[in-house]
Amino acid sequence: MKKSVKKHMPTYKAQKIRKFSKKKQQQHLHRPYGLGPKMVNSVIIALEEDDKIHVRKIVEGLDEYDLARLLEALDINQRRQLVEILGDHIDPEVFPELNEVVQEQVIDSLDESQIVNIVNELDSDEAVEILEHMDDDEQQTIIDQLDPELKYQVESSLGYPEDSAGRIMSRDFVSMPDDWTVREARQYLLSDTELPDEFYTVFLTDSSTLKPTGEITLDKLLRAKADEKLCNIMDCETVPVDVYTDQEEVAHMFREYGWMSAMVVDNKGRLIGVINIDDVVDIVHEEAGEDIMHLSGAEEGDVYKSVFAIFRSRSVWLITNLFATLMASTVVKGFQDIIAQISVLAVLMPIVASMGGTTGNQTLAVVVRALATKELTSRNTLRMIGKEFMVGLVNGMLFALLIGGITWVLYPDKYILSYIIAFAMLCNLCLASLAGILIPLTLNRFKVDPAISSGVFLIAMTDSGGYFIFLGLAKLILF
Repeated sequence: MKKSVKKHMPTYKAQKIRKFSKKKQQQHLHRPYGLGPKMVNSVIIALEEDDKIHVRKIVEGLDEYDLARLLEALDINQRRQLVEILGDHIDPEVFPELNEVVQEQVIDSLDESQIVNIVNELDSDEAVEILEHMDDDEQQTIIDQLDPELKYQVESSLGYPEDSAGRIMSRDFVSMPDDWTVREARQYLLSDTELPDEFYTVFLTDSSTLKPTGEITLDKLLRAKADEKLCNIMDCETVPVDVYTDQEEVAHMFREYGWMSAMVVDNKGRLIGVINIDDVVDIVHEEAGEDIMHLSGAEEGDVYKSVFAIFRSRSVWLITNLFATLMASTVVKGFQDIIAQISVLAVLMPIVASMGGTTGNQTLAVVVRALATKELTSRNTLRMIGKEFMVGLVNGMLFALLIGGITWVLYPDKYILSYIIAFAMLCNLCLASLAGILIPLTLNRFKVDPAISSGVFLIAMTDSGGYFIFLGLAKLILF
């Protein structure tokens, strides 16, 4: 674990930089890029034959990323077997690279002392990433055995809400007072033996308040005149992130400002951590995956879960969907007398409902993404609603003509049905477009993740609306 920076400032660590050792770089260059299926198959065969020596030989030299992918490619029993064979030789940096579900499965197969040793070798944000998914008792047991400084950092980070800047920030950074000269800064960086091997940015603070005032890159520090004050050459156009800011908002700020790193401040404005671009890339990937999965009622990591675990997580969404479908069937039940007299209505009515659902889902996908990326704001909401309604209207007119013509050809003796289904199609596509934007906007207003619940409400509205409009028009006109 990296040493603390303790000279002339509060205890901070150096900014996290991942890198290969020279040995790993050489091994990486002399083997095919990435983890191929041939190597995975070789490991599986060796595990089945319980050939521990061959297993170690195959995986020797794999960097942390490829070893993580190898663990994810194995089933749960093979995974545990490989971890047992590697024992204490497994690189702690592998664990942050693992999928969350796989990470929990691998951690569960380790004993307490192994987990402590692994966590002690990680940076504070990576340690938090592993510990936050444990039970409270197990978590506290591990924390109590950590190195004192890491223990303090981990406990502080876990005290902040999940998915906040406080949880994802790293306390590993270099900071110095902004009233130092360039000469003093260079002397400090050259003389302090506890500094890390690699870092690129120095964060500057007010010497009395510890509030961040700016940052300076090492190349700029090297080129500056020795007598120049750091405050005169620093980049002061920095926007500190509040420790309670949601991680989605943090990712949005990185995208908007083009940051490589951001300073995190507490409620008194003091610098307490740093968020780096690699953490934000993970957030973007995680949030995008979550939204896609939530729209369908699935969860990221299902590919690594057991059948029962997947069943348990998906059944809740399916039960909710069942009630939405029952609502639609209740609408149909109210018109069963006319369906019994004109059976062709049962053939045509699913078309209206299905087209409405598809139209609504298209709008829903656009709106959920726009909300996540902050593209949809109070200034353009009304314009977006009007635009989606117009899209639904144009699509409705096109498909009304199309389905009306097809119905006329298929049922020439009941040509009046072509007018009914055409008008129903127009109305339901307009309704679906409005529902696709108004449902997620309403849920977002009430602080409910629109990606989780919007789909069910949309199905209920487009199916029930489609059936009611079509069958209601049929009853009104034909009876």
